[in-house]
Amino acid sequence: MKQNYDVIVVGGGHAGVEAALATSRLKKETLLINLYEDKIAAMPCNPSVGGPAKGIVVREIDALGGEMAKAADVTALQTKLLNSSRGPGVWALRVQSDKEAYAMYMQRVLKKQSHLTLLAQPVESLMVEGHEIKGITLANGTQIFAKAVILTTGTYLRSEILKGVERHQAGPNEEETTSGISKSLKEQGLKLLRFKTGTPPRVYRDSVDLSAAKLEPGTDLPLAFSACTQEFTPVSEQVPCYLIHSTEKTKEIIENNLHKSAMYSGTVKSIGPRYCPSFEDKIVRFPTKTTHQIFIEPETRDGDTWYIQGFSTSMPIEIQKEMLESLPGFEKVRVKHWAYAIEYDVIDPLQLKPSLEVKKVKGLFTAGQINGTSGYEEAAGQGLLAGINAVRFLNHEPPFVLRRDEAYLGVMIDDLVNKGVCEPYRLLTSRAEHRLLLRNDNAESRLKEHGFSIGLVSDEDYNRYREGLMAIQKAKADLELLRFTPKSELAEILRIKKQANFQQGYSGYEIIKMPTVQVEELIPFVPSLGKLTFNQLQSLVIDARFAGYVAKEKELVRKLVKLEKKQIPQDLDYDKVANLATEARQKLKQIQPLNIGQASRITGVNPADIQMLLFYLKHNYPYEKD
Repeated sequence: MKQNYDVIVVGGGHAGVEAALATSRLKKETLLINLYEDKIAAMPCNPSVGGPAKGIVVREIDALGGEMAKAADVTALQTKLLNSSRGPGVWALRVQSDKEAYAMYMQRVLKKQSHLTLLAQPVESLMVEGHEIKGITLANGTQIFAKAVILTTGTYLRSEILKGVERHQAGPNEEETTSGISKSLKEQGLKLLRFKTGTPPRVYRDSVDLSAAKLEPGTDLPLAFSACTQEFTPVSEQVPCYLIHSTEKTKEIIENNLHKSAMYSGTVKSIGPRYCPSFEDKIVRFPTKTTHQIFIEPETRDGDTWYIQGFSTSMPIEIQKEMLESLPGFEKVRVKHWAYAIEYDVIDPLQLKPSLEVKKVKGLFTAGQINGTSGYEEAAGQGLLAGINAVRFLNHEPPFVLRRDEAYLGVMIDDLVNKGVCEPYRLLTSRAEHRLLLRNDNAESRLKEHGFSIGLVSDEDYNRYREGLMAIQKAKADLELLRFTPKSELAEILRIKKQANFQQGYSGYEIIKMPTVQVEELIPFVPSLGKLTFNQLQSLVIDARFAGYVAKEKELVRKLVKLEKKQIPQDLDYDKVANLATEARQKLKQIQPLNIGQASRITGVNPADIQMLLFYLKHNYPYEKD
């Protein structure tokens, strides 16, 4: 085994996979270290990819040249478009994944990747000299050197498993954990936080009666995360999920045994995710609610278990058994894996640059749950960006940083490095103030140029994208040229189907702006429409119907971007800036924002503080570029 690499990635979860693929595809000699080779890209919790905001992130990863979207498409058991009855700003794709097939897909991709070496060994510590990363030391004492290191350690830092009042040191599913990396980070003066997450039980399929459960089918629409995907599984071949509800008996069991829960017995000292709470937490938070939704989901196509989504708990095993048996159809349930909670170390992300490089250690990057986030998609996105920026660091190039109006990935990183975290961070559509611009359908048009210029999008993929743009433009031009009178065949069809009733002539483009009109009705009259993919057709319609709103949003963004261009000198002494509020001064000194836009988004920095800062810069740095 070589002792020197350009980049070392520690951890083979979703963040580590994307980081290692990005650096190796950009031709940097990369070592990916994971505790177990067969656990790379594992799904230790929910066997799904996507959902509100998260599904858009997966498409953004694809547009930038990442792999998650392709893996999710190939290994999907079921596909759904969520929030389709609401506005396009919150539409989201979600797939139920075959977790075993997903991991195997990613492992095959990694093993075939040039410039990438895989190693299954525990890492004991980091090697740092003069606040600059030099490499890592394995548990067996072997030192491996690198110019950049990316930590994607997930929930494995000093992790402990909790069930009731029981607590013992272990990683997910009783795997190994490490305390040495946490020690190394503390030695470099980094602040660590303690977070918690959990997972529900897995039960044997043949022990559950789902005859009274509600069937939750997928969709027959040709939907995919990756723009490269050409094959779609018909709904008749998709694996169904099911919906049940907990009972009053379930609630009673939890209320009577709340003192035995790790969450409420005082065993848990850390902070858990607000948006993915344990089941006992739901009972406490919503005391008047007698039942709660529970989704029964497959973990693999041919497996023998159900994943009990929404039933995460840290109760002792004997109480978990009672809880499960109180569910409808679960009277004879047999459990393969019991639920548990897990505590682990994370770093305070305020200590990161927007590139995800640690401020105090040159060349050290972090991505995923170590940064205080939750979710496979958030982790994969961070891993991709950390990998890109590690390469740019090695090439002495400026970092690649996405703005909040460009991507949900930009929203997430900006939130992490400017606002920090007080609980596991999850991406939500409500976090994005420009979500009409950050839609499910337009990830390619937002980010494909970036992916191509970085070098992660192939010529073939880029040319396909450009051809798609031209096809949309051709269809739009054809729609604008064609006019339909009230007596035209199309007008009669739309009238009969009660989609529209023309009193005058309209162009085809004006017709698709009408919210009641189904664009498919125009395909026989506009052949170029029929050549568009489902996603391209969706984009064309959304752009037409929301053009005015989008234009206003883009004008607002143009004004905000001016603030991003007002650079803040990194040697600025904030103690010399008069009339700053105490909290603002402390936060500015801690975060060291790169520009006025970033400074304005820091929690505790108010508009009055920004005015004082601008005044100071104008009089003391008159030659700084706007």
